[in-house]
Amino acid sequence: MTDTTWLVVNGEASSGLLCRILGLLAQLDLPAPQMTVTIHQETMAVEMWIDRFGDHPAQILANKAARLIGIEHVCLNGLTIPAS
Repeated sequence: MTDTTWLVVNGEASSGLLCRILGLLAQLDLPAPQMTVTIHQETMAVEMWIDRFGDHPAQILANKAARLIGIEHVCLNGLTIPAS
């Protein structure tokens, strides 16, 4: 189990995408204790650190995030997962 999972979700700068990301966390009952949202022109990066989160659940979360509408790619602990 990893002490802290680092997840970065990159996509279009829209409130709808931010709501979809937060909704995914809520569906999995995962509060993100630290979250940073950065918007630059038409793109948005949502960076999250989740404590005491296993490697397998983190991979599932990253794969689900990569399937959200408006996602360009997801980075999980430095590994890039393209949108599907």
